Amino acid sequence: MKKKIAYMLIGALCSIVLSYGFVAFADHDSSATTEDKPTAASGTYVVPPKAVAAPKPAAAQPSASEGPIKLDQLKDLEIKIAGNGLKIEIELEREQAKVESKVEINRGQDQENHLTGSEATQFIQQLLDALKLQENMNKQQVLDALFKHFAVEPAKVEIKVEIKLTDRLEVLKYEQEKDDDDVNANVQNVQKEQDDQKEQLANKDQLTQKEQKKALIAKKKALQEAWQKAHKEQQAKKKQQKQFARDDRDDDHHDGKQEDEDDDDDDDHDGDHGQHESHDHENHDNEDEE
Repeated sequence: MKKKIAYMLIGALCSIVLSYGFVAFADHDSSATTEDKPTAASGTYVVPPKAVAAPKPAAAQPSASEGPIKLDQLKDLEIKIAGNGLKIEIELEREQAKVESKVEINRGQDQENHLTGSEATQFIQQLLDALKLQENMNKQQVLDALFKHFAVEPAKVEIKVEIKLTDRLEVLKYEQEKDDDDVNANVQNVQKEQDDQKEQLANKDQLTQKEQKKALIAKKKALQEAWQKAHKEQQAKKKQQKQFARDDRDDDHHDGKQEDEDDDDDDDHDGDHGQHESHDHENHDNEDEE
């Protein structure tokens, strides 16, 4: 009995399902025919029903804290970067409708940029567009954006950033000092340069002393040679003077001897002449006597 009741219920359910499927198929077919062309019985045009569009979820708009900071949101801005031959100072101050801006970028004497007024303001606007800074960014994100934009090595520069917005009381601050290792390396480099300079000065002084010593030796040698030359000349002069004196004495002696010989000759001649005269006189006397 129970089985019969169960079979009857199953048969009834199957009949209901088949009936529902047939009715649904007939309704779908009739509605499709009606949408394709108007019915001839009524003679009126049947407007197909408009499909109701499902409402699209609204796109999530970023809040002010998530979007990039714009120029008109700034009340005060200060960016300073210094180190490794680079010096950057960017300042902006807003007082009601008045904006004062200043930009200084020094990359050595050959690359110096100084902007004020509208030019500086335009530069800051372009900088904000490039950096895309946001209020919810952390310190490292802000610093990395600056390092990348200005192409500097993080460990070799000191950086300070302060941003004050018109709709926010607190000031956004981001700071970083130079790496201690880099500072120590710079100190060591400076110390090495000083030591090298001292060594160069010492070597220069040593060379100067050697040169001075050589100059003194050369001067002393020159003086000694000059003295020896003068001494030789003086000795030669004295020797010559002595020779002259000796020659004068020899000449005087020779002259005296010659005079003596001349005197002797004169005496002999006088004697002979006397003898001759006496002989003649004797002869003359003899003649007289005769």
